This record gives sequence, C-alpha cells and structure tokens, in this order.
Amino acid sequence: MRILNVGIIGMGRIGRFGHIPELCAHPEHFRCVAVADNVPERLENLPDCVREARRCASLDELLAVPELDMVTIGTRHPDHVPMALKIMAAGKIAVVEKPVAAGTAEMNLLREALKEHPGKLFFRHNRRFEAPFLKLREVIASGVIGEVQYIKLYRSIGYCRRNDWMTMPEFYGGLLTNWGPHLLDQALQLLESPVRNIWADVRHVISIGAGDDLFKIVLTGENGRVADVEVSGCNALPGREMEIIGSRGSIAYENGKLHARYIDPCVELKALRPHPENPPFEYGNFDEKLYFVDSLYEVPVNPPSIWDAIYDDVVNGISCPVTFDQAAEVVRVTEEAYRLSNFKPIQSFRSKAVPVRRKDE
Repeated sequence: MRILNVGIIGMGRIGRFGHIPELCAHPEHFRCVAVADNVPERLENLPDCVREARRCASLDELLAVPELDMVTIGTRHPDHVPMALKIMAAGKIAVVEKPVAAGTAEMNLLREALKEHPGKLFFRHNRRFEAPFLKLREVIASGVIGEVQYIKLYRSIGYCRRNDWMTMPEFYGGLLTNWGPHLLDQALQLLESPVRNIWADVRHVISIGAGDDLFKIVLTGENGRVADVEVSGCNALPGREMEIIGSRGSIAYENGKLHARYIDPCVELKALRPHPENPPFEYGNFDEKLYFVDSLYEVPVNPPSIWDAIYDDVVNGISCPVTFDQAAEVVRVTEEAYRLSNFKPIQSFRSKAVPVRRKDE
C-alpha cells in the first residue's frame, strides 16, 4: 500500500492540534516527514508521531525535502493561496486550510493553477465529514421527516472578547472567515440545489480585533429550501447546533445527541378543509389525530475523514467529494455576505487598511 509523505507548514493551533493528529491517525496512508514554521519555538515540543520529522524554517526549505508528496497549509489566512500556488508549481499536492481563498479573485488564481497541475489541489472542508452531520444526512435521506423546508446551522464560541490574529482584518480575520466556511459548506450540501438568493448581516460587537464576531446568512435554494447559518462570538446562551424542519417532522442536534420527531410513516395526511366559522377555544386541529415517533440516533464513532477522501483520490482514483466548484461557492457566498451586509473587513487585507462600514452601497 502506498504511503504519502506529507509536510505541514504552520505549527500554530490548527497545524499542531488539527493537521498533525489527523494525519497521524492514518499511519497506513500518511507519513509526516517534515514540519515548518518561521518561529523556531513552534517547532519544539511537537507530538511524538512527528518527532522524527525534519524541522524547516520556511516553505522553500520544506519543498526542498526530496521525498515530499504533499503539503498541508496551516498558516494565517492571507498565506493560503500564495503558498498553495507555490506548492503546486513545485509539483507537490497542496491541501488548503479554510478559508481556502480571500475572495473570488484569489479562487480564480487557484482555478488557473489547477488547469496546469491537475490533481494537485484539495480543500480541508473537514466539517463535512463530522459524525453528526453524516448521520443527519442519512436521516434526511431516509425520508422520515418528509421534504426538507428549513435548515438551521448554528455555532457559538461563547461570549468571548477574542484578541488573537483571527480577529484582525489585516489577516482576513473574523468569524465569517473562521467558522463561516465550515457551516456554509454544510448548508450548501443540505440545500441540494444552486443558491437563488442570499441575505446576510455581518457585524462587529465585542471582539477586541476589528473583524466580525456575529453573522447570520440566509440562503434560498432554487428548490425552495432555506438554510439559516448563524455564528456568534457574543452569545452567552447558545442554542442548538443543527435543526432541520421537514413536511412531516424535524431533526435536531444538541449536546451531542441527534433527535428526530416525525409523524408515524403509517399515518396518511388526508385532505382537510379549514373551518372559518366558530373556532374552538383550544388551538389546533380536531379533525385528525397525529401519532409521532421520537428517535434518538447513534452517531458514527470513527467516520471517514477528509484525509481518507484525499488519499482515495490521489492513490485509488476515487474522486474527492469536496470539489473545486463547491469550495469556490463557499468563497463566493462569503464574499457576497460581506457585500450585502455593508461590512467591509478591509480594503485590501494585504495593505493593512482600516476596516470601514460602507454606507453608499
């Protein structure tokens, strides 16, 4: 069985606590042969599974490792696309952390590079492979809640006056570029339809940095489904992470439990007429009796990961389900959400401009 030799650029939180343990969980598929960071201290006290990996001070030094097959990018947001282009130009496979690009213009650069280097670009939309999300899709596909009408995806990082670089516009920071790609990717999958309309509100409330820390985006699919995506860094009473409302019932995920309540499949919903005259004092419908089923679902313990999908694509020729066009749509919706809400995080995140509110658009 072929093993892919991987290098990781960026030994901060996501590189150290995300990419390293994920790759080391698949020793039959991946071998971490090199790690890189421009801060020497970050190359110290690394997990045991990369103890033998070569330490590098830059991407150039990392790319010089002769046995390298793949590089996964765990650096700050503005570095993602420039590094991916350099990795692909060196003939290596690039795995890009979210946000995969700082706008459609950068995404177009990746599109052109992929034409020159086919099969050399992947996107770490790992939340699509989360166990609760996979089980949620399975329950939807079973048809027990009928036709999906409304999708609600929510995350809260608590009431947190965050002050690290991810809140700073000069690094393309904010919750929309941090958590947004995860939930937007999930929402677009659940819509199962091209987006017809986008509504968005993006704002800064309590974060120390000037980036956004509260947003709501509502997507309407051409099939009529609605996806409501909300992420908050200022909510002291967070709610459910996922809700799906269908024509015969609902699904909710909260506190690690996936619960569905739906009309018993044996119950046929018959045609009824409204009664405008003499309404009863009680609220409801007294012409029928509905019987509901309550189900709690076990979520998979070891679901397939984004790394399984990448390996199958590179080695076994099984296309990765996270496609370029899907990743590009997440970038487009993110960019459009900023525009529609009149929140411009930065004039040019590479120029360290001051964030402004646009009032004339």
